[in-house]
Amino acid sequence: PALEPQRRFILTPGVIADIKGNESTRMVIEANGARLVVEPFALKAGQVRNFGAGISAERVATAQRITGSESDADFASVLAHPSGELWTAWVAFANGRNEVWARRFDGRTWDQPRKITDAHNDCYQVKLARDRNGHIWFIWAAQVNGNFDLYARRWTGSQLTSTERLTADEQPDVNHSAATDSAGNVWVVWQGFRSGRSDIFARRFDGSAWSPAEKVSESPANDWMPAIATDGQGSAFVAWDTYDRGNYDVMARRWRNGQWSEVIAVATTPKFEAYVTLACDKSNRVWAAWNESGFEWGKDSGFLVKREGAPLYNWRTVNVAVWDGQWKTPAAPFEASMPKHLQGYNDMPVLQSDGTGRIWLFFRHRLLRIQDLPPDTPAHRAAWEIYATAYEGFRWSEPVTMPFSGGRQDVRTGFATGAPGTLYAAYSTDHRDFEDFLYQRSAVYAARVPVPAAAADPPQLNPRPPVELKAFPVQADEVKDLARIRGETWTVDGKTYKIYRGDTHRHTEFSMDGNNDGSLIDAYRYAIDAASLDYLMVSDHNGLGGPDNAYPNWLLQQAVDLYHLPGTFVPLYGYERSVGYPNGHRNVIFAKRGNPTLPIPPAENQGREGAAKLYEYLKKYGGIAISHTSASNMGTDWRDNDPEVEPLVEIYQGDRVSAEYEGAPKAAYGGNLASAPGGFRPAGYVWNAWAKGYKLGVQVASDHLSTHISYACTVATEFTRQGLIDAMKLRHSYGATDNIVLDYRMDAAGKQHLQGETIKLPKGRHELVVNIKGTKPIRQIDIVRDNKFIHTRHPLTQDESFRFVDAEPLTAKVSYYYVRVQQVDEQIAWSSPVWISR
Repeated sequence: PALEPQRRFILTPGVIADIKGNESTRMVIEANGARLVVEPFALKAGQVRNFGAGISAERVATAQRITGSESDADFASVLAHPSGELWTAWVAFANGRNEVWARRFDGRTWDQPRKITDAHNDCYQVKLARDRNGHIWFIWAAQVNGNFDLYARRWTGSQLTSTERLTADEQPDVNHSAATDSAGNVWVVWQGFRSGRSDIFARRFDGSAWSPAEKVSESPANDWMPAIATDGQGSAFVAWDTYDRGNYDVMARRWRNGQWSEVIAVATTPKFEAYVTLACDKSNRVWAAWNESGFEWGKDSGFLVKREGAPLYNWRTVNVAVWDGQWKTPAAPFEASMPKHLQGYNDMPVLQSDGTGRIWLFFRHRLLRIQDLPPDTPAHRAAWEIYATAYEGFRWSEPVTMPFSGGRQDVRTGFATGAPGTLYAAYSTDHRDFEDFLYQRSAVYAARVPVPAAAADPPQLNPRPPVELKAFPVQADEVKDLARIRGETWTVDGKTYKIYRGDTHRHTEFSMDGNNDGSLIDAYRYAIDAASLDYLMVSDHNGLGGPDNAYPNWLLQQAVDLYHLPGTFVPLYGYERSVGYPNGHRNVIFAKRGNPTLPIPPAENQGREGAAKLYEYLKKYGGIAISHTSASNMGTDWRDNDPEVEPLVEIYQGDRVSAEYEGAPKAAYGGNLASAPGGFRPAGYVWNAWAKGYKLGVQVASDHLSTHISYACTVATEFTRQGLIDAMKLRHSYGATDNIVLDYRMDAAGKQHLQGETIKLPKGRHELVVNIKGTKPIRQIDIVRDNKFIHTRHPLTQDESFRFVDAEPLTAKVSYYYVRVQQVDEQIAWSSPVWISR
């Protein structure tokens, strides 16, 4: 077979031209000294004609920007009618608030945009539907009094009705979809959290009233991201993905004649199967498409991991199935049918019928800024663009590019069919610039997809063969280990403490170098399900394209509220302030929303200025900072510390190595620079900070790519954002690479002190109290005093408790002790020190 033309090394900009004409229309191109003639209407949709000399022409969808520059417009939705009427809606952000707006196209011209929401200023997603009365429904999520619920409003043809509240539970109701069935009922389905777990719910509007909410899913685990489609026989189909079996699977149910069917399994292999979409064709068959990724998604992965699960975004494909009483598959598999440059890293599929018998699949494909790198290269910068392909006969059509669609990985889009053969789209772009491939400003475009004029060939479907795949869990005892660590309750000085496992260093698509980290919602899926964390801080870089920009910062902070589940999962606000060595990167954490970032002046980035402005900023806004990878090029020579606002250091991260001291377990050493990803800066080892007298407690975190091997264990009396940060300020913290319990205290002067505390002890005896519960037998326990090992034991038991009295008198003005635990499987836990002041 002939080889595909080589992709150009760097993406080069082109020209997108809107051409009105007929079959005889010609376009003349003069470029590179050549004069070329193109007959645009002779090109089929998606067809690329190569002229040589680096010049090609492709027929794409026609697109028009429908939002202005006064706001960031996002989360687009569209609704079409056979008359040619078109409605679009979106969420617009400006001046620290966002609202729902809409615009109508009457078949010839666009009306002026109109604001849909009145009192709401923290909105998330909007969906559209038309009821049997011809009224247009706008349905959105909004945060009111600290919780997200669904709200709706309709356009009667002359006015907007008052806003209706569709949900009222005390936990978030989000991620909704809407559709209209053949009887004219408007359906809305959503993901609703109840007592810390999410289910799928549904309501329908019959033209006069909404039905009570019905729970559609049945799993006791979290159920996510519902989709809905309706056929021509009065049925509604709802699908979602569930973590019921310890990995994401896709399930569905059918509603007909007032009854729900049994749950239908759509995709239930051990792979990651999520983000399902549905559509019904003219024969009332249900089409489903979803994302797939590897086994053990979100489990152990990192620089030093030997047995890995699938990282959050090391590959992503789309699978398709069709239900007509049994599952079938297209005769031509979707992924294998795509051109090689569009295979893999395909996200967020959306199915839509064009009314002629074709089912279209829209998907977002990741494009690296440098195109001919291997797809799994951790190269910085990428953009996801939308493509469309239709299935008929035995084949998928040539993918049609949706122009101006570049943006982050997870951009919600809308697609709709008007008259048969008319297919519309609405989507946002963040106008990533050519040089940096980073966010500039978000706007919404409406597009019309070129649908073939010829009648569609009937789709050829094959029975779906049974799939039997076997996955072996990376951590078979995790459920038991989690129950043990969550059952720990410590009483010290009349206060009750518990261990809260979290991560304060997780990157997503919003980081300039986050193209392999996965979407923002993937980060929360991972934290809530795969890692079962108690708290998370997404710490995307504050630089180019990141939270230094008001709109990305809004989206990142809004997500903290979207997935706040009091008593179960408590995310934190923050970002990574990425200052080069010798000042170093720091993760900045807040308990309250709305704080701005602190831009990095050149003098600080170049080491000519210290962290004084950062400390002043943290005190102003009630935040703290945590230095990370301190012994790398992202680290510090420990020129600065303010214990009031910088109480902790990241002693280990899963994406790289330990920063304890040179040659420590999981640490780098100068004789092998390959052991030091990110560079070798020995001045930044944590032992050097302690030697300077800095009172820094410890935690561990993940950073990019790594998952499930880095737990920041915060020992707190109150499981709230402020309670967690207060505990961090007290250095009540330890770090572990597994679910290890490390209860380390100091008995002194008749009182117990938790790890991280400072004791004033003019005289008297002090005794270390150590209680460890491991996940495997413990190979070695070390007690370190003032950077010297003073006690080591090798218990080879899984649990170990002991007391230790230091026989050597304290001579220094301030001394510190900490405990390190190593298991036989190389998992480690580090305590924060206890300082004794004489």
